[in-house]
Amino acid sequence: MKNLFIFVLVFLVLNVVNPCNGCPIILRGYVVHIKSDIINDDVTVHCQSKDDDMGYHVLHSPNLEFQWKFCETITGSTLFFCHFWWQNKEQIFDVFNISMAQWCFVDHLEGNTCNWEIKDDGFYFYEPHNYVWLKQYSWKQIPEGKLIL
Repeated sequence: MKNLFIFVLVFLVLNVVNPCNGCPIILRGYVVHIKSDIINDDVTVHCQSKDDDMGYHVLHSPNLEFQWKFCETITGSTLFFCHFWWQNKEQIFDVFNISMAQWCFVDHLEGNTCNWEIKDDGFYFYEPHNYVWLKQYSWKQIPEGKLIL
């Protein structure tokens, strides 16, 4: 009987959901927020993890933002990457991995938010401790003859 009580207690604790982010209380919830500063031109984004495909999204005025919420895995191995296309340029990189999590600021309504901004010269990540956008990646030219999305 004691073992059953312990099992039920552990089960309940592991499944108590944080009302702010919808994740079990022992896991952190995150938001990846991507915003394009490229006006009057399409930026196509395709984001995914090993288990989840966020699909293709076209960022174009007035719909210049895309975001999704998720819960970290119990092993802390959550990774999301995105492929971006703009004109004859592209870039692929991780938009979230566990080593980046410390730089995702806490927004009590949404959870821990990782902010990315797309500009014509590259990709910027918001560093909340110093309140600055830091350039992380530049656009890469798509080689001539390569099939574009």
